[in-house]
Amino acid sequence: MANHSNARPELAVDRRRAVVREAVDAVVVARYLADMTAQLESMAGAARLELLAYLLAMARAEAENLARTPPRE
Repeated sequence: MANHSNARPELAVDRRRAVVREAVDAVVVARYLADMTAQLESMAGAARLELLAYLLAMARAEAENLARTPPRE
């Protein structure tokens, strides 16, 4: 019987690269969302829309957390 554990190792490398790309993309998107929600939070606060500012602050905090700890494989 053939040993498939070493068959086509380049596929494993390609799979790892794809996972890294996805994680990098997720971090980039999370950072962007953190920046955008911070701006929206500021606007909502200036307009005295307290609940909306609070919700945007929560979204910003979550985006910042995700930017620091990218999703696992």
